[in-house]
Amino acid sequence: MKVVAVNRMKEAQVRYPAAHNHLNGWLQILSNSDFYSEQDLRETFGDMRGFNYQYKFPIPETTLLVHTLINFESQVAYIEEIKPGNH
Repeated sequence: MKVVAVNRMKEAQVRYPAAHNHLNGWLQILSNSDFYSEQDLRETFGDMRGFNYQYKFPIPETTLLVHTLINFESQVAYIEEIKPGNH
């Protein structure tokens, strides 16, 4: 899957240095996999939230949520924002 707006990931890694490795791991899993449906995502990221094309991914051992827009047909995930949230 192609991940766009990766600059938001880099900004979050600077802003939340303790989460750097967890954020990088999430990015690697998403960018090195093909997800063709919400079910495919849930099999890998069981604790994600969302539906349709908007998904929020909790980052393990942090309070961060990665907000994304995902188009399964074109295999593109857009990182909308990364911010603290409730898991």
